[in-house]
Amino acid sequence: MLRLLFILPLFFLATDKAVPVKLVYHIDDKSQLFLTGTTSVNDFSCDCKDKFQPAVLEGEINPANRQLSFKNAKLSIKTKLLSCKNNLMNRDMHKALKADEHPYIFVDIVNATPLHNEKELQTGRQYSYNVVTVIHIAGIAKAQLIQVKMQRIKDHYYKLTAEKQIKMSEYDIKPRTPFNIIKIDDTITIHFELLVDADK
Repeated sequence: MLRLLFILPLFFLATDKAVPVKLVYHIDDKSQLFLTGTTSVNDFSCDCKDKFQPAVLEGEINPANRQLSFKNAKLSIKTKLLSCKNNLMNRDMHKALKADEHPYIFVDIVNATPLHNEKELQTGRQYSYNVVTVIHIAGIAKAQLIQVKMQRIKDHYYKLTAEKQIKMSEYDIKPRTPFNIIKIDDTITIHFELLVDADK
């Protein structure tokens, strides 16, 4: 999802008209997406084992504020491919996320705005963006603002990182643990470290 921001500097033009953009991208298998949280006993981490297929991104840039609005930009994550490395915990988490009824977690990318004035990204430097998303979990959709940091590694190859805290109660998620003995904190953090190969 957050991997798509590099098209802002790539397509920024000095014009007063909206600029359409189209981009083919692929997320490298070395990318990481995981959740972290805490319980009354210890911390936990759940990895995403899903793989992302090459896709085409379309959107439109507003030259006045350099904001990029996306068209049908969606990241889908198969719920049952989230793994906490514990079968009992996996089972309870998938049940809490209503995985049978809602097999995917969806992230819609609405728009992205750069927090820098660069027209071309310099290799090795890190740049920040505000990204407006709508995250769908267990059938409930909530708007979420995420700050993304992006680094250009080499031509057409980028690293994007972000963290976002959300409250499970916002999505009507009632986490369980084996025998309901351990208390799970309501706040979890979603971590992204995405390596993206992109071509105009």
